[in-house]
Order: sequence, then C-alpha cells, then structure tokens
Amino acid sequence: MLVILLFNIQLIMYKKLITNLTDHIKTIIPEEELAKLQKILLEINLYIKAEELIALLIIITIIVLIITLIVSLIYELPLFLVIVVPLIIPLLVFYYIMYQNQKRRDEIEKQLPDYLRQLSSLLKVGLGLESSLRELSKHNNTVFSNQIKRVLLQMQFGMTLDEALMDVARNNNIDNLTHTFEIIIHLNQSGGNMSNTLEMIADDLSDTQVLQQERRAGVMMSVMFLIISSVIATPFALGMIRLYSEFLSTLGQTNPLDATIPIATMGYIIIHTILVSILISICLDSDTKKSFRYMIILVPASIGVYEISQIIFRTVLSIG
Repeated sequence: MLVILLFNIQLIMYKKLITNLTDHIKTIIPEEELAKLQKILLEINLYIKAEELIALLIIITIIVLIITLIVSLIYELPLFLVIVVPLIIPLLVFYYIMYQNQKRRDEIEKQLPDYLRQLSSLLKVGLGLESSLRELSKHNNTVFSNQIKRVLLQMQFGMTLDEALMDVARNNNIDNLTHTFEIIIHLNQSGGNMSNTLEMIADDLSDTQVLQQERRAGVMMSVMFLIISSVIATPFALGMIRLYSEFLSTLGQTNPLDATIPIATMGYIIIHTILVSILISICLDSDTKKSFRYMIILVPASIGVYEISQIIFRTVLSIG
C-alpha cells in the first residue's frame, strides 16, 4: 500500500514537472516552430506533443548529466564526457526524427512516378481527376497514397481540390511534388490533356531518379574517404600530437603551446567535421541544408575517437 502511495506521489510530481516545463517551452520556442515539429512527429507516427517531447528530453539530459558528474568525480573522467554524454540521447532522438522524416519524403518522391502512371491510366479510361484519386486511394496503402487520402479528407471539410493539393505540397516541402501538383492544377483548370502530360512527368521523374542514384554511387568512394578522414584519421593524428607534447613535458622539455594544444585540436576537429558534413551533403544530396543530419553523427563520433585515442596513447606511453 505504501509503495503504491509513493508511486502515485511520484507520478503526480512528474506530471506537474512536465506541465511546468511545457509551459516554459511554449514561451521560449516560437509557436510556428513547435507547429512544424508537431507536424513532423505526426507524419512519422510519433503521437506526442512537441513541447512534451522537448520537456522529456530536458529531464533525461539533466538526469544523465547528474549521473555523469558523479561518475566523473569518482573515476576522474575527462570533462568532454561530462559535456557530451548527456547530449547523446537528445541528439539521437532528433536524429531519428529527422531520419524518419527524410525517409518518408524520399519514399514519397520515389513512389510519385508510379502513382502518376496509374493516375494517367485511369484518366485514359474516362474517369475524372477526383474519381481517379479516390479509386487509387482505395487500392493503395503507400506513403504517397496516404498523402492523397489526406487531400480527399480535406476536401470533405470544405477545401477545393486545388487548395488541398497545394496544402499537402506545402506540408511535405518536396520540390518535385509541388511542381507536379501545380501542373495538375493548371491542367485541371485549363482542360489540357492531363493523361499524356502525367506520363511525360512520370518518365522525367524516373530518369531523374536514375541519374541521382548513379551520381550517389559514383561519389560514394569519395564520401567514404571524407568520413574516414574526419572520424578516424584526423582525430587519431591530432590525439597523437597532443599526447606527444604531454610526453615531452614529462621529460622536462616544456612547450609554451601546451595549454593551447587541447583547445586548438578540439576546435580543428569540430570545424573539420562540420566542413566534411557540408561536403557530404553536397555530394549525396546537392543540398547543404541536409548537412545537419550528418553533423549530428559525425561530430560526436570524431570527438569520441579523439578522446578514446587519448586513453589509448596514455596507456601506451604510460602518461598519468
């Protein structure tokens, strides 16, 4: 009975803490940004309020920070671990959200040509645009088909077909999808030959996708070289330089740059990894905006390798 009472008290305190944090988050983060994050969470089937997710991550980060501080005081861990370890969980969560959202958008873009061909076939047999969309939505359960179902659902709530199509295009923010919907709207209004036009668009999109795959395959070796350079080679080399300087100081050969070497090497690793992430996003995606999803993984990984190299070299050189 006492255990149940304590559990209920803790649950009430937890809910109150979450509520207070979410209220503060709403005042700090603009409503538009929270709305964008909420849309992404719903799209990737994470049914949690955006502000509650952020509040939960803050609580977890604080708990991990306290644990890391206690462990670092006992085992004299580097300051880097105290700073980075608490950030791992929120970084992984946001990376997962970004990855799932990008995966969903890639699936939509990949499925678009086939859907347009199916839509063109139905238009050729005499069905109207809206009837064709409804017919396809009954027999398809793909990511793109779910977006069309949203279009049809919005039409039931009073939107026109044109407005619903553009609303879905804005929510997904995919250039090819937006241009395709704009052409469909224009053809629907002008009465042009939509079936043939949709087939031509589908062929062009398929050709573009093939070219993108060939380009990604062609630059993959260069991308792997960049990753190895930023995550393994550079951190190990700079770790050796730093430990070599410390080793010389133990022999009485002081270096006036000893105090600046750790800051300089860490700064170089971070800047180098950020630049590599931008280059990778250009090579693979032709979009520097996507570099952040590579930074989330590469920057902590390169810093982690750098710190691990310190432990290895200290063990080998017997530096305390």
